[in-house]
Parts: sequence; C-alpha cells; structure tokens
Amino acid sequence: MLLYTRELVAPRPKRGLLRFRNKPHGISFKDRLRSAFAHSSIHGMQHVFGERRLWQRCLWLIITLGAGITGFSLYSVLRHRHSEQILVSLIDTTQLPVYHIDFPAVAICPWSHVNWQRAPAALSRFLPANPSAELRETFRQLLVVLELITFSNFNRAKDLAKRNLTSLGFLRMGKIMNFVAYRCDELFVANSCVFDETPYDCCKLFVPEQTEKGHCWVFNSLISEHSRKKQITNKFYPHKLSTAGEESGLKFTINASYPLIKADAEMPFGMNLMIKEPRQWSNQMTYHLYPDTENFVAVHPMVTETSPSTYKMSPSKRRCYFDNEKKPNFQDTLLPYNRENCLVVCLHQVVMRTCNCSTPAFLPPIKGIRECGILDAKCLGNNADIFSYVKMGDQDMYINDSRRGHLCNCPDNCNSRQYTMSLNVRKLDYPKNSTDTLIKAQIYYGQRVMTKIITKLKHTNLDLLANFGGIISLYIGASVMSFIELAIVLGKLMWVLIKEWLTLKNRV
Repeated sequence: MLLYTRELVAPRPKRGLLRFRNKPHGISFKDRLRSAFAHSSIHGMQHVFGERRLWQRCLWLIITLGAGITGFSLYSVLRHRHSEQILVSLIDTTQLPVYHIDFPAVAICPWSHVNWQRAPAALSRFLPANPSAELRETFRQLLVVLELITFSNFNRAKDLAKRNLTSLGFLRMGKIMNFVAYRCDELFVANSCVFDETPYDCCKLFVPEQTEKGHCWVFNSLISEHSRKKQITNKFYPHKLSTAGEESGLKFTINASYPLIKADAEMPFGMNLMIKEPRQWSNQMTYHLYPDTENFVAVHPMVTETSPSTYKMSPSKRRCYFDNEKKPNFQDTLLPYNRENCLVVCLHQVVMRTCNCSTPAFLPPIKGIRECGILDAKCLGNNADIFSYVKMGDQDMYINDSRRGHLCNCPDNCNSRQYTMSLNVRKLDYPKNSTDTLIKAQIYYGQRVMTKIITKLKHTNLDLLANFGGIISLYIGASVMSFIELAIVLGKLMWVLIKEWLTLKNRV
C-alpha cells in the first residue's frame, strides 16, 4: 500500500462536469507581433519586443519613437524646402565652343533714313500731277521728319502736325520710307564684304529689314522674308563660326559719301551698328560708326539654359518661358518668343491702343490694323513719351516718375543667349591724294569658347529622396528593405486578423 503526501494529492473536482477553456487557434496576435519584430532590421524594434523586463521594453519604445518622430520632422523640413522650388544658376562650363550657336545678326542702320538724291523722284511718284507749292513744301517737310525719325523720337512729328495734312492723307508711310532709304550698292563698297575669310557680294550677304531704327541692312538674320528664303536655299544658313580674333569674322566697308544727304543736314552721315540674335527683331543697344574710322567689335556670347525639371513650375514663378509654352499677349505674331521680341510686340500693341494704328516700318506688323498715316502724326507726337519709356512691374509703387511710359510684362525666355561687346576704334589712314570717305568695321568672336550657365531647381525629387534616406538611416537605421519588411509584417498581421474575424463570424 502506497502512501502519498498531501502535496501530491490532486484536489477533488467539484461535483458536475468540468469546464475547459477553448484552446486558441494557432499563435496569438501578440506572439506573432513579438516574433515579427524580434529580428527586425529597424534598430531598436528587436529590443522593444525582445527584452524580458517591462521597463526595458518601455525605454526602448520611447527611444525608437523619439528617433522616428525626429527623423520624420526633419523630413517635413526638407519637404518644405523642396516645395519652395528655389532656382539657382550655376556655371555649367566656360569652355563651350562657339560653333554650337549661330553667329549673331549684324544690322547696319544709317542715321539718315532719306537719300536726298532720290527726293525728286519720290515727289513725282507719290504726289499727284502738278502739285501746288504748298503741297510740295509739305511733302519736303515730311521727308525732313522721316530723315531722322526712329520709334524712340516721334516728337519730331509734332512739327509736321501743325501743317495742313489733309491733302496727303492717302500716303503710305512705309512705302515712302522704303523708297527713299539707302540701297545696298549706295552704302557698301563693292567687294568689301568678307565672312570667315571668304569674300562675298555685300548685296547677297546683307538683306533689307525693318527694326526700331527704321530701314536697315542685316547680315545673318531670320526675321525678314528675304532671310527666310535664304534659309530654305542654304542649309548652312544662318552662318556659324568656329574661329575667333580679328580678320576671322565679318568685315565690310561703307562708302560715307556726303552728297547723299542734305547740305544743311542736322546730323552728319553715320551708321548705327546693332548686334542681335538671328531671330530677334531689334536691340536697344547700338554702336555708332563714324566716317574715317575703322571699328573692331569683339563679341563675347554667353548661353543660358533652364533645366527641363523646372517645366512643371508656373512661368510666373520660374520667370521665363519655354519655347512650347503659351505666352499671353504674344499670339498674334510669327516671331519666336524672347524678351526683346516681347517688348516690341507689347510696344506695338500700345501704339494700336493709343492711336488705333500700327507702325510696320519700325515694329512687327499686326494683322487687320491699318498703318499709321500722315494724319496720325499728331497722335504719335503727343504720345511719344508713352512709346519711348518702358515701365517694369510695380515700379510706380516705389518710384515717383512723371513720365507716362507703358507697362510690359515680358519675362525672359528659358533658353537664351546674351552678347557682350567691346568696341575699339582707330582713325583710318588713307593713301596720299585720296578723296575717299569710308567706314570700316570688323565683327568677330573674342574667344573660341564661351560660358554656359544652367538654371535648375536647388532641391529636386532626387535630392529629396537622398536626404530622406540619409535622415531615416541616421535616426532609426532603416532602409528600403526595412520598409518592405515592415509592410510585409503588417500585411501578414492584417491577414491573420481578417481570418480570425471571418472564423468568428462563421461560428455565430
């Protein structure tokens, strides 16, 4: 007979059936969570679920949450910097060869727009037969005004408006100005034009073109119909140049013959030299070429490009337009967009709104708008201060300026080029007994290479991703694989919860 101690004797169950708790199906949710994060690659998580003591797990939980909150707070700062979309301009290279761009367009514009030897022919061509002496004098005064007029000095038209102009209201100013303007063979000395060390006929190298300075002769342009025809027939037009220095670019000689101007002329014979882009209508910056001088103009181009990553920005914030973007108030012209073209189009719209006419002799023509005639001289003269002064932005809020001017909103084009020029002049030495009066000029690149500046976003999406990865790695030691692992773990736990919920629902 075996005797058992009291400790080894199991207590008697109560009367009736014994009740047993239902054994849970599989592993509990808490055990799954602990098992999933016990070997996590996110630093600290294995301590949160792996330590035995509660206070240790709480300490590691606080440390992990603090590091995570700090990391994502810094990420929010980076996100804010990225959303500001700050642009920076950097020098991409200073050694870009000049043959990557077209040689600039060179415009030659006489100071005097009237060849007075052609004045009698103009009188008989544009006036009716047997004009009166008063009509002939009025026409002569018209030629005097047209002789020195440019778009920036319509003030001279006020004097003309004092006369009786009703009998000349039928005249077309553009036709008269083109008829009395200097011809190519009247300006250039024969066989004096050379480009890239190759001689050319000057009248085939230069084409007539209208600018803000009036009727000019332009080399390497793409504005006028004549130049666009040259591009169709010559695949190397507009010309490029790969060399630099004197004797390498464009050379020409102008015959400064004084008999072509009036004996009592207000201004001596001279030329305006304008350097611009081939697709640019005009340029405010000009140089004066005087008789008996040889002029050396060194051109230093600079290319500016904007990164395509800025395309999603609004033009108002980017402050420039790409070529394929729609430009407000610049749709009624065939000119490509750049700041200078935008200014002249805006100026022409100001003339149209002020005097209800257009001036195609100086500015790009506007379809459907009549050309300003001699009867509009009063309106043009009285509002010359509006046409000659461009206001920018909200300058009236900060500058007390009595001039009326006009307002033009013309941002830069995102991909452009600028030219800086240096002019050296020396007096011509003629042979003995020479009666010539000449103007010589050379336009060439100052260097074979140029500077390229690129404008881009200071903080791109790639920078944001890289900085986010650095911060998260620094504070919580996480990587892409860590977030994939976290997503898989949460997905598995969510699937277990769904299965248990469906099981309980089916039992009910």
